[in-house]
Amino acid sequence: MHSVMPFTSRAAVVDMCDVVLRREGWRAYLGALLTAAPRYGVVFAARFAAMSGRSTRQVLAALAEDLDAAIEDLADVAAAAFDPRERVAELERHDIVQVIHGGPWPCAGGTVNDHVAEIARLSDRFVPWGGVSLADPDAAVVEAVRAVDELGMPGLSVIPFLDGVDPRDPALDGLWALATDRELPVWIHSGQNFSPSPMAISGPQVIDALATRHPRLRIVLGHGGWPWVLEAVALLQRHPNVYLEFSSHHPRTMAAAGSGWEPLFLHGSRSVRDRVLFGSTSWTHAQGLASVAEAVSVLPIAPDVRTAWLRDNAVRLLVRREDAVA
Repeated sequence: MHSVMPFTSRAAVVDMCDVVLRREGWRAYLGALLTAAPRYGVVFAARFAAMSGRSTRQVLAALAEDLDAAIEDLADVAAAAFDPRERVAELERHDIVQVIHGGPWPCAGGTVNDHVAEIARLSDRFVPWGGVSLADPDAAVVEAVRAVDELGMPGLSVIPFLDGVDPRDPALDGLWALATDRELPVWIHSGQNFSPSPMAISGPQVIDALATRHPRLRIVLGHGGWPWVLEAVALLQRHPNVYLEFSSHHPRTMAAAGSGWEPLFLHGSRSVRDRVLFGSTSWTHAQGLASVAEAVSVLPIAPDVRTAWLRDNAVRLLVRREDAVA
């Protein structure tokens, strides 16, 4: 049994969502994403182009011509651009702890969960969470138990649009009961997606029903629920165990007039101040992780609120009761 280091609350910043992988992990992650939701190839084409030194048109042409070959190539590009050991150095230099997300997809004789757990052994700056698929409820429970008990992962993550499964399905109650009983926070992709699944599969109403049926389940709205930010705030007001992190949305864009994030700045400074979290998904941005965290300073919130979002709220979520007592 492998157990990661217990979470430390000393870091200045806690990033609740990023992808830190080696080549084989990128192949599995991008393969799952671009096969189930090819539109993401278009959405991130400019980012892939910048990483590879090609034009956006060349990336789009490669994806259209041979998706499998393009995924193999993009895995090479991503692995060259993002080295886990370099990430550790960046985390130490800027005093950041990161939750890095795994997945259930096959990878090097195991799953991406195994891959991410191995990367997490590089540093206690990494907190690995295990990804499970909602497509097979029984298998999801088995993988969740394995991720926690064998790989030492203290949280779970799910992406409903990739599985084409509504998290409210009663067949998944066993998974949510397990997470509740084991005190495992669950990150759920929330808000816009670019898959063939209905956008509403990641909407606040889905989480509202899930949180109503499982009130002790700690849920993190991944990517903040945009464009339903006002509804997401109302969701947090209704359910004290629901949190929100805004990864993949750059703070400078969030702060722009008309972005749709205005309700978060208002209510996130008041009624739900203690349940807003920082997240990066830094590979989607054209700058380093530390720059994304530093950009939170442009948000129209008070300094004490900024500290709560960047660190304090995540500390309370991540430190398990037994660790807090110890």
